[in-house]
Amino acid sequence: MITEKNTIFDFMRAYRPDKSGVAFIRGAKKFSYPRFFKETDRVAAGLAALGINKGDVVMIALPTIEQGIVAFYAVSRIGAVASMIHPLMERGEFLQAVEEQKPKAVFLSDVNFAKLGKGLKGVRKIVCPFGAYGYIGLPRGRKFSAFSGDGSEPAVYMRSGGTSGVPKTVVLSAAAVNALTKNLLETLSENNFGQKDRMLVVMPMFHGFGLLVGLHSSICTDMPPVIMPVFKAERVVKAIARHRITTVIAVPRMINKLLNTKGFEGKNVSCLENVYVGGDAVDAELEKRFDKRMKEAGSSCVMSPGYGLTETGSVCVLSPRKVGGAAVGKPLLNMKCRIVLDDGSEAAPGEVGELLLAGNQMMTGYLGDDKATQDAFTEIDGEKWLKTGDYFKASEDGVLYFAGRKKRLIKISGMNVFPSEIERVTTEEGFAEVCAAIEVKVQEKPFIALFIEGKLPDAQIKALKERIVDKLSRWHEPRFVICLNELPRTNIGKMDYVRLSNEFESCCKESS
Repeated sequence: MITEKNTIFDFMRAYRPDKSGVAFIRGAKKFSYPRFFKETDRVAAGLAALGINKGDVVMIALPTIEQGIVAFYAVSRIGAVASMIHPLMERGEFLQAVEEQKPKAVFLSDVNFAKLGKGLKGVRKIVCPFGAYGYIGLPRGRKFSAFSGDGSEPAVYMRSGGTSGVPKTVVLSAAAVNALTKNLLETLSENNFGQKDRMLVVMPMFHGFGLLVGLHSSICTDMPPVIMPVFKAERVVKAIARHRITTVIAVPRMINKLLNTKGFEGKNVSCLENVYVGGDAVDAELEKRFDKRMKEAGSSCVMSPGYGLTETGSVCVLSPRKVGGAAVGKPLLNMKCRIVLDDGSEAAPGEVGELLLAGNQMMTGYLGDDKATQDAFTEIDGEKWLKTGDYFKASEDGVLYFAGRKKRLIKISGMNVFPSEIERVTTEEGFAEVCAAIEVKVQEKPFIALFIEGKLPDAQIKALKERIVDKLSRWHEPRFVICLNELPRTNIGKMDYVRLSNEFESCCKESS
């Protein structure tokens, strides 16, 4: 029986032991499993030669390229901690992470070396060319003793909380990482993924969805990921057609761009079988558009939204079968959930409350922040539950529906207003494909500002407000509707609500 209580490398190696085919693909190049294992040991030996041992931190600030995948497993091979860093992170934030984590080595690319690597003292720099395979600065390795852990050891650092508040570093054990893969693949056991399939991975490695679902889970189950370091919709369409991609993971914005890209239709996409979308809220209209396009292409593929957070590695809620209506499904196997009201009592079906999670893929905590770690959990009947900070409601049969982030809850005249409901009506009624509702203050009084991506005539804005009131309530009506050419996003493509708030302040100053 495969157990998650192992190193990340050993779990991957044992999940489907007969690994002899293609490990992963980039462009026209195929990386075989024998070569992958050989290179992993070579890089692990090089890191060992630098004096890196169990518990030491190695930063991986690379796009999704061959060297990044090899480095991730090589770090596990020697029992070190892989700190996954956005390769385009600003230097100030990068130096803060270096000071906090004190890495012994960092993998950089020739693209970001000048920005992040120059002047970096006390850290061994290993440069990986973007367009060629190699490791500049990695010494020839000596024989090393592969680390054999029980899964409890810290294995991965990931940054979290970038959309609001101060970013924190999430600590994930090897067991939590492996549990995510085991839970996910057992939940989706009917798919029987393998060499016959191809997983498109354009999600970045520093994001749990890209690293632990796109790469770790697919490599474990012997499904070769087709890696793309940069998302370009036109190139993605070509890659799907060329490699006959069967499985895709993406954020909603990527799906929206693909639907608006020439060629994302017919034979080019008829090979698709599974498309899992997370990382941000999915509206029902996007689901309908995607499913309609697949049906027209002769594919039975439908979009399956899910839910996850860095504190659980990534995905923890998903439906192996279509639910519809932007539902995010049920918890993965070995994960449990409950929805609680503000007074701590359990919510009834259809009642909105905060989602709590329990199970085996939880983070160890936030690095160097015991208080934040303690605040993130609560104990109920002797069991430890993670407070997600997200509002959900559940149907009678336990299907979960996202209602909005707790921090985004708006109170208008004492009434709870969920921005996601305003956004849902706006998109479903066809007023905009992309929008975001936030709370704003005018003379200390709360109002709702709705940002629209694109242009909307005054008559349409009036009609939109009327539709929101008709579908929801008068408390949901936005006082301000602001149209922008493009709404701001974070580094991983999520809506940046902090910048939207700043945008509102700028608009107010210009109009005053």
